Amino acid sequence: MKIKKNLSDAEMFKGYQEQKSFETEYGPADGSKSAPVAKDNKGQGKELFLSGEALEKLNKYLLEMSMEWFKNGNGEAEWKVIKEKEQIVIKAVQPKRKAVK
Repeated sequence: MKIKKNLSDAEMFKGYQEQKSFETEYGPADGSKSAPVAKDNKGQGKELFLSGEALEKLNKYLLEMSMEWFKNGNGEAEWKVIKEKEQIVIKAVQPKRKAVK
């Protein structure tokens, strides 16, 4: 079968009936044709073992600390996470600078 030039997708697939397969028969439950796409939010969306309130407080304190760090002329803050006995410590540190070649 030869496909004519400059046709839209709907025109190209006019009269085409897709055969049932595992992918089409047992696809997404919401009725959409495509599979769900994972969003990459640069680390967001990963599982945290904190309640909503605790997570909100953590984000608030991190924002406050990064603003203080920036106001003191340190530039961007890089976060270092350390476990000390039964505590988790988050510190703002100066980012390592790459050597100029």
